[in-house]
Amino acid sequence: MTSLNHKLTQACAGLGISLLEVSRLVQVSDLPNVACWGYDTRTKQDYIFVNPRVLRFKVEQIRLILTHEMLHYAGYQQISGAKDQDLANIALDIAVNKVLALAHEPEMKSLCRRIYPQETTDGIVALARPDLTPSQIDDPDIRTLWQQIWEEDEIPSPASLYYKLQFSAEPVDLIVWPFWGTGDGDIVLRAGAGNGEGDQLAAAAKGTIEKLIAEAPFGGGFSQQVSELFSPILVGKQVCDTAQVTDLLRRISVRQQVEQGAARIIRALDGSSGPQLYPYNLSRLGLIYMACGVSGTVPLYWNKQPVQSKPRLAIYLDTSPSMEPFQEMEVFLVDELRDHFPAQAFAFAGSVKEISLQQFADGNYEAGHSTSFDAVIEHLLGSDYEAGVVFTDGYSSVSSCNQQHIRQNGKRLFVVYFTSHHSQPTSDLDQVAEATAVIRQSR
Repeated sequence: MTSLNHKLTQACAGLGISLLEVSRLVQVSDLPNVACWGYDTRTKQDYIFVNPRVLRFKVEQIRLILTHEMLHYAGYQQISGAKDQDLANIALDIAVNKVLALAHEPEMKSLCRRIYPQETTDGIVALARPDLTPSQIDDPDIRTLWQQIWEEDEIPSPASLYYKLQFSAEPVDLIVWPFWGTGDGDIVLRAGAGNGEGDQLAAAAKGTIEKLIAEAPFGGGFSQQVSELFSPILVGKQVCDTAQVTDLLRRISVRQQVEQGAARIIRALDGSSGPQLYPYNLSRLGLIYMACGVSGTVPLYWNKQPVQSKPRLAIYLDTSPSMEPFQEMEVFLVDELRDHFPAQAFAFAGSVKEISLQQFADGNYEAGHSTSFDAVIEHLLGSDYEAGVVFTDGYSSVSSCNQQHIRQNGKRLFVVYFTSHHSQPTSDLDQVAEATAVIRQSR
């Protein structure tokens, strides 16, 4: 065994990969710039392909590179509405770098200085580099996004990053991107994770993630975020041939969630009942009390509270591409609300625009990319609508100033989150919303 191959086996050993398993999981190849996982159509196996020059790195750096590709493999999934898979891979690369920097900050900064060209201090490439400082980045938009990624403790969502990067001024030069490469006729790089028979790489990646979580010195917050990011591989994949039954159950479940979400908002807006000392407009509970003689003994009558008129409702529909899979559910929910209240729908991204339900159902609207909850709050405050309902996946924020304004104004706000994940969606809207509901769409 050469000294270079010995370094590779040492790095693998640090990840719990035995000497016999190295050749089944890692291949040395000129195809990637630095490293890249991929699928070999000849052997029908998934591998991590490593450029020969990586073998001259320190063992700790080789281990980080292998870990990066395992995490990328584990987190790989199709982002809803994403049409540029290279950009989706880059967004996940940035999130993975953040995970590794939280766990191994000095080592990760040293590795990034070695694998990213030093002139890449602007553009999207800069966003992947924890070794930079804000003063090194000239572009103000890139600088702001870099600070959001690297000066916060949270691990960024790859989907949220994708849509922010999609509208970046400059495309990525993949030649300088270390975790990229060109496949050949037999090797397909970074596409279709889990193609390999036996899924050996998946098992190794799962072990690496579990070890990362177990050794994390940061407490539950880091572990929870990592678990959510890589939940597809941690939970595991179940294969069955009951696709039609599964789809039917999914539709029933989603329909129930939509109806429950609508009912929750309707109950909150449609008045309530309460005890009074005289019979006025008895609720169902009040009638039961009267029939049972309770109100005769205890002078309390449960009356429906009088409502002057039904509140006018503004329904705000997030038109970011990540919301496209939920369109059918949104239309159904809007219909439910409009059956009970005078309502108008509005599409929002960077701004708010009135839209008919038919236009929304037909997809006849401009897809947004810069989702702004502040635009929604300001529109509701400046309108004559008494209440607003926001349909969103939660990828935005509300300024403290607007949070204070809506609290003082007294207008009522409700939020319906749509998600394909098991985690609980949250956003700044939770701070000012009267109630929230979550509708999950099974994959």
